[in-house]
Amino acid sequence: MKGKDGKMAEKSYLVEAVLLAKLPFQGPLSYFSGTRLAPGSLVNVPVRNRLSPALVLSSKGVRSAKAEIRKALFALRKIRKSDILEASLAAAALEALKDVASHYAAPLGVLATSLLPALMRQDPETFLKPEDAGKRRSLESASRETILLQMEGEERFGQYRALVRSSFARDASAILVVPTHLDVEKAKSELSTGIAEFVHAFTLEERPAEAARAWQKALGEPHPVLFITTPAGLFFPRADVDTLIVERANSRAYRTLSRPYIDLRFLAEKLAKRREWKLVMGDAVLPVETLWRERAGEFGEMSLVRWRLPAAPARIVDASIRQDGEGRFEIFSKELKEMIAKALDEKAPVFLFGVRKGLAPTTVCGDCGAVLPCKNCGAPVVLHRKDDATIYACHACGATRESLVACGICGGWRLVPLGIGTEEIARQARALWPAAEVAILDKDHAPSDAKARAIAERFEKKGGILVGTELAFFHLGKVPYAAAVSVDALFSVPDFHANERIFYLMSRLRETAASEVLIQTRRGTSGNQVLAWAAQGNIIDFYQAEIADREALLYPPFSVFVKIAAQDPAEAGGLRERLAKWSPDAYKGSVILRVPRAAWPDPEIARELALLGPAFSIKVDPESIL
Repeated sequence: MKGKDGKMAEKSYLVEAVLLAKLPFQGPLSYFSGTRLAPGSLVNVPVRNRLSPALVLSSKGVRSAKAEIRKALFALRKIRKSDILEASLAAAALEALKDVASHYAAPLGVLATSLLPALMRQDPETFLKPEDAGKRRSLESASRETILLQMEGEERFGQYRALVRSSFARDASAILVVPTHLDVEKAKSELSTGIAEFVHAFTLEERPAEAARAWQKALGEPHPVLFITTPAGLFFPRADVDTLIVERANSRAYRTLSRPYIDLRFLAEKLAKRREWKLVMGDAVLPVETLWRERAGEFGEMSLVRWRLPAAPARIVDASIRQDGEGRFEIFSKELKEMIAKALDEKAPVFLFGVRKGLAPTTVCGDCGAVLPCKNCGAPVVLHRKDDATIYACHACGATRESLVACGICGGWRLVPLGIGTEEIARQARALWPAAEVAILDKDHAPSDAKARAIAERFEKKGGILVGTELAFFHLGKVPYAAAVSVDALFSVPDFHANERIFYLMSRLRETAASEVLIQTRRGTSGNQVLAWAAQGNIIDFYQAEIADREALLYPPFSVFVKIAAQDPAEAGGLRERLAKWSPDAYKGSVILRVPRAAWPDPEIARELALLGPAFSIKVDPESIL
């Protein structure tokens, strides 16, 4: 890299990049290049005697970087011209990644690696072609405000159709992001009328070759497109995009389940802001935090927020546990039995919603009260029936074990199953209506999309009783009759999002039913305000009560929680001392920091978290602090 006079060649650059590979090293690396590389460029760099894809953060002339070069502890390696890829992220997208990394206290390279799917990292020149800057500049000016759409599905998708046609009229494309691949299919069906040739869908459920073809077809379409995708396609590199729609914005599926733990809705918001896109967030019931921001004036005047849902009200009935003539516990109230009998007489389908899979969602020790945990990961285990026996299964990690076990805390054998799972609902339904067809639609009974669709289609065509978890909402259209057999298990979860989740699930149940909805509870029919508001579709009163409680307790959105969990619970005490400056709380082997919303991200806390290493998991703004 030196000229004839022994000095650095004039056209040499110091490049800083982060690896797009799952390797132990997480920080930026420095290289020499004979080409000035724009931030966001993708290159192959030498790492451990092999090439690895990397994302360029900066590039500067070596003369202005002499001090940095002298400080280097080892000789810097060169990026060859042949290793510069015809692929990049837009500069604004890179800035959005930096925003997300800062908020979630995550290393930028680790974050970028997790957000770019493996097939994109392995073939970036297919998926991440440089955008046509000229096309971007040619777009007509459009409103860049954020719009909220809180309304039921039919009206909401009508608004989406109008937004897409408005984008097309400006010669611009739109991206609609949904939380799961099942939502992709539904959205495509709802939005294709009249513009089917310009609607393109992308999910990681396709084979890599098919996914690549779908991506390239959408990129190559001369006409503006509607690109429907899961969050995996948020970096779709069409320069003519000017609108980003986030559908089902209250879905928990937007949160990642592995490190780094982030909320992909936050990424969508930062992408829209940095790229100057119009952002639209829609759902029947938007998150409480989002509604609080709307009331604070953060979003545009074009928002349409319905504070009452128009679907027919649900009836709340008392389902206090009672015994039949043989001393067995019944889970069906008189009112629910009558509704099911009416549906069967009409040969109409009836959907019974269960919160959890299995026979019983929770098992507790009758002596000490401890919840029976998974030996592998510590999550509560669920009682299932397998053949003629019962087993405990963990829905978090998949581990199973026999049900003849003692309490791990006190050694007692009085283990008591609590709650009502889908298998128990179906068992009692078959006993009460032996002539009716009873099916179950949950992940255990429908492990594939094809199986789930087959169960739903048979149910809607033949009638009978379908028992299902939240998975059923993805596959069912309108059904005449629906009921929540028991939602009481959700009230027992000591989580600040519990009321919001119950309200959201009951709203989805109401939207599914065409004529009659029942909600059973053992908590009594009076004084149960959350269920009462959900049954009436009364969002405004629910929101006002919920936000008042959160403000009193300094829960989000008034604070940002940072949860740090140690793999070895014995290290939690030392961690609490290390973070004592921020007055942490300790809970079940984790340390919780409560930071004022306006003070986050806090650079000093971020530096401390960066020093912890992989033995600690860090969750900023977690869904739960349990």
